[in-house]
Amino acid sequence: MSAQLMSPPRGVATLSQADAVRAARTARGAEGGGTPTLLIASGRGGSGTTLLSALLAVSAAGEGKRVLLVDADDFVGPLALTLGVVPRASWTDLRGGRATSQDVATPVSATLTLVAGGAPRLAGDTSSTPMNAVERKACMRRVSALAEQMDLVVVDCGARLETVLGAIAPHADERLVAVSAGSDPVGLAATYALCKAVVQRHSALPVDVLVNRHEGSDAARCYDAIDAGARQFLGLTLRLAGAIPADPTLDAALRAGMPFPDAAAGSPAAIAAHDVVMRVLAARPLSRSGA
Repeated sequence: MSAQLMSPPRGVATLSQADAVRAARTARGAEGGGTPTLLIASGRGGSGTTLLSALLAVSAAGEGKRVLLVDADDFVGPLALTLGVVPRASWTDLRGGRATSQDVATPVSATLTLVAGGAPRLAGDTSSTPMNAVERKACMRRVSALAEQMDLVVVDCGARLETVLGAIAPHADERLVAVSAGSDPVGLAATYALCKAVVQRHSALPVDVLVNRHEGSDAARCYDAIDAGARQFLGLTLRLAGAIPADPTLDAALRAGMPFPDAAAGSPAAIAAHDVVMRVLAARPLSRSGA
């Protein structure tokens, strides 16, 4: 059989090619090519991406790292409510030039900045049409300018694929953190489906799995099931980012109206999230902070 017939179709990357691109992208990040960015996403709603994003961001900010937390949801934007802040504008106000990237940056603490999601907040939004993929990508690109002075960016992408894809910036130092919150077959399949959908479009993007509301051997089984599917069908090895235990005390404190930093402080979920984000930060030199 000729070499031509053995070659893959034009435009289709082989596994070795994809691995080479992924390795090059990782090397660029290690050389200071961009701010480490975690894209927190899930394959189905209710997996806890908003709470996890807040826990990771607050943990890193508590260590003195400059953190940008982005709520990529253009419908509800729950992170502002979770953190107890009232932003003047959301990133959707960037549409049509009504706001600048600085306008949508809301200080939460000395080291944590929120870019709120949800509907436009500034006057002058006369468009009743939903934001399309091109507009979403353009707005996210403008938000990314805020990352230049940060040590870490955490993006809450939720469970909508278009939100995840809109947040991905080629050549940035990003990782998809796929959140799995269920050990049931449907939940595991949803996490695998998310990984597949993203990797098919962005083969060089590293993918981690973060198991939520499970720990120990239960979390390991969840990860193993998803990783096995990715290895078999995608030729992709997933990394286990960690596991966040179920935390009824934290949930109850938040429902009672306790401020998020107070409710999270010392909680099992916050401690686990701290371990996860510290591993992320330790894996890459933080050229901007000098750490």
